[in-house]
Amino acid sequence: MTRHALLAALLGTAILAGCGGDDTTAAPPDAAGTDSIRIAEFLYDPDPATVKAGTKISVTNADDAPHTLTEEGGSPPSFDSDTIKGKATGSVTFTTPGTFKYYCQFHPTMKGTVTVVK
Repeated sequence: MTRHALLAALLGTAILAGCGGDDTTAAPPDAAGTDSIRIAEFLYDPDPATVKAGTKISVTNADDAPHTLTEEGGSPPSFDSDTIKGKATGSVTFTTPGTFKYYCQFHPTMKGTVTVVK
């Protein structure tokens, strides 16, 4: 390959690479939000979580013990999964945008955080 042909090929590659658009406007990878939360070994996963307001989230309890996913400090709580027995699945719907802390009513040291986006 001649030097001019090589230079033309490199220039063409550089120009095409620049045509990908502006990545700064791309949504963050978790912008679509979480569609499930798993409880295992007395931990919530993912934690922290991001969910879209109004989305019903599946909560799977992989432990043998019962758990809840209940808003911490809300009176009444704005979200609560009720009791999810061991090896069972429940759900919770997050309706209000914001960042919230939650916990398990049976095991108050189990805590997590969720950000609810529009």
